[in-house]
Amino acid sequence: MAYFTLTDICSFLYLGDMTDVFWFVYILCWFFPDVKKMAQVRKESKWCENKETAYHITSPLGTITIKACNIGMHSLSQPPHLNDENFSPNKRTEVELVQEDKEFTTPPPVIKDCLYWLQVYFKNPSQVSQVPFPTICHLQSQNLSFRARVWQTLADTVGPGEVITYGALATRLRNPGAARSVGSAMSHNPVGIIVPCHRVVRSSDLGLYHGGQRQKVKLWLLKHEGVDKF
Repeated sequence: MAYFTLTDICSFLYLGDMTDVFWFVYILCWFFPDVKKMAQVRKESKWCENKETAYHITSPLGTITIKACNIGMHSLSQPPHLNDENFSPNKRTEVELVQEDKEFTTPPPVIKDCLYWLQVYFKNPSQVSQVPFPTICHLQSQNLSFRARVWQTLADTVGPGEVITYGALATRLRNPGAARSVGSAMSHNPVGIIVPCHRVVRSSDLGLYHGGQRQKVKLWLLKHEGVDKF
């Protein structure tokens, strides 16, 4: 078996040829066979292994889906088909939990808290600060990832009627050069509205919302909160 020193392996990093990159990965996997397995496990890992249940709530935006475990929310998503072409909000729609079958059971406290928060938000967003913030499962860890810290900071410091740029939010995280990473965190935010990624804008314009497919939704949410600058 050929023997490679650390210097030999590291030298590959300074070569731009894709063949050299291939051999670097090959050698890495040869000497460390668990690397690929560990990477795959990390990729597929979840925030929580507890049982997840989906609940549906009617709203002026359409039916919202909330997924949660007994610890807290995992996600809050708007209707999957929603886009700028079919967006038709109705402020008169009541915010209610949908009972889909006769075996419907009493929702857990986290769903009750989320339902109440949304009821207050869609009625008068300026009052949500007086309502208990729904527990979000992946924000309960003592060692939050960068994205989770972005979401937590956004939820804690940017309220209804306010907007913040990606750069300013990065500065609040004491990482002023991380504006792009903040943008990535926004595009991967699993708990929309409650973690208000719609309040994060570019310095020059509104910025994208759901990849630019729901700009009218972002505008509606901001205007609902009293922001008319866009």
